[in-house]
Amino acid sequence: MNSSVLVGSFFTTGVVLFALRPFAGRFGLLDMPGGRKGHSRPTPLIGGLGIFVGVLLMSTFIPESYTYFGALLFLSSLVLLLGLVDDAIDLSASSRMAGHALIALSMALVYGVKLETLGHLMGDFEIELGMLAIPVTVFATVGIINAINMSDGVDGLAGSLVIVALGFIALLTFGNGLLAKASFIAIVICAIAGFLSLNFRRPWKGNALVYLGDAGSTMLGFMLVWFLIDGSQGETAIFPPVYALWFTAVPLFDTINLLIKRPLRGCSPFSPGTDHLHHHLLRRGYSVGAVVFLLTVAAVAIGGMGWLGWYFNVSESLMFFLFLGLFAVYFTLCDKIKPAASEQYPLYQSN
Repeated sequence: MNSSVLVGSFFTTGVVLFALRPFAGRFGLLDMPGGRKGHSRPTPLIGGLGIFVGVLLMSTFIPESYTYFGALLFLSSLVLLLGLVDDAIDLSASSRMAGHALIALSMALVYGVKLETLGHLMGDFEIELGMLAIPVTVFATVGIINAINMSDGVDGLAGSLVIVALGFIALLTFGNGLLAKASFIAIVICAIAGFLSLNFRRPWKGNALVYLGDAGSTMLGFMLVWFLIDGSQGETAIFPPVYALWFTAVPLFDTINLLIKRPLRGCSPFSPGTDHLHHHLLRRGYSVGAVVFLLTVAAVAIGGMGWLGWYFNVSESLMFFLFLGLFAVYFTLCDKIKPAASEQYPLYQSN
């Protein structure tokens, strides 16, 4: 793995983002202040575009990676394009999800990247999906895309959570000697880091220079799904499917929690809201940086537990039920983090 390529991915993404910032307004790619938003000036929604260009340019230095990920780049560009249209004219949730479902269908049918087995979640019996492989793949893909999109509520959170998940996948991929695949994933990680260098708040500047936008968060969600399926399916699988849950636990917990609780309150599960875990923490008085740090550490800790389970060859069924138990604890305690109605805390909403 060439370190200069990784450094180049970081800086190329940053340069591309700086170059694109003046043009964002011409295409309606600005997040305007007001309403639930906490920023004070229009902010370009070009993070996803910068990341994609950075990955595309730097992956040319690892030509063999196109053997594995040329199709991923093509389909990611479609997710990105759909997201850019959404950022510019605000598509309906049903339109976005339909588009993501069609792209996921192409991933499964045309390129063969699909969930064919869920592994040994129930003991020695392997859960093979058979005819359900395609619909389950589409459902999982749309679910992960939305989970990452929903986590994009404070500066740096979505990108940080994706880096954590990709980091564990890259670690296992590299450990299995798949250097080209590991290098490509590392390029993606460094490109996201390049974006975060402009998205994180800094002591001398309280606002982000760029946002991911729906284009960026959905594209990263799709890339993450591809890597999870590619790493857990087929004869070349490097980890059982159950570990995909552990590596993406924090956004999954938050999303599944809301998918259950919002309908019980009579709300659409996909409507914008301020009831995510990061919103509860903000209302508790934590700063944006503290919230991102806490949730990223949580993602590393839970993902690390999953990695240890893989390393020590813990049974998949035990890891599955441990994951369910951890979610049950989160589901029960999450609302206890929410401040009482009488407590007043400022709420920050980035985009």
